[in-house]
Amino acid sequence: MQSSLIHMGQRLKQILKQKKIKIIDFAKMAGFTNQIAHYHLRNSDMKRVNLERFCEIIGITPDEFIRWNGTMQLANGKNIHHGNRLQHLIAEKGLNKSKLAERLNMSRRTMYNVFEKETFSPDELDRVARGLDITPEAFLNPGTAQETRQTDSEEMMMLREKYYKILEEHTQLLKSYTALKDDVLKMKKELATLRKGKAKKG
Repeated sequence: MQSSLIHMGQRLKQILKQKKIKIIDFAKMAGFTNQIAHYHLRNSDMKRVNLERFCEIIGITPDEFIRWNGTMQLANGKNIHHGNRLQHLIAEKGLNKSKLAERLNMSRRTMYNVFEKETFSPDELDRVARGLDITPEAFLNPGTAQETRQTDSEEMMMLREKYYKILEEHTQLLKSYTALKDDVLKMKKELATLRKGKAKKG
């Protein structure tokens, strides 16, 4: 059996991480303590009954668990090229590639290299998903409800950028107001001093 060639606990941990399920939440869903969850994650082997139960909890089949490599698959079993998926999402959302490269904290050239990748590492997947304002699950599962809920993400990004710009302008105006207030106070003091000086002369 192929499962004997993999560390079952490590595989479970990897899947939980990629599905953004915290260990403590997984433990709650499985109905046991955090310590027992960590015990299963440390074990290299797993009983079939446990494997089936855990797979049901995290929404995959035992077969998907055994073959898991972080690549996404459609119902027809074909793997989807991650780089192509990224390009498709960029076009679909009408994103500016230069701005996206900035959000991903990489040069445009590096981003174009990412387009060539068939499979992203978990870190790359997280980074790309954050840059697109979607979940890794939505990236890995085209056409799901999760992805549909993210269709307004570009508008959200623009609103967020506008908000931060207004916030910045507001901060600048407050600084200017404080500086002007200080100037007015100084001028009032100088005026009062001048008046006192004139009163003494008079």
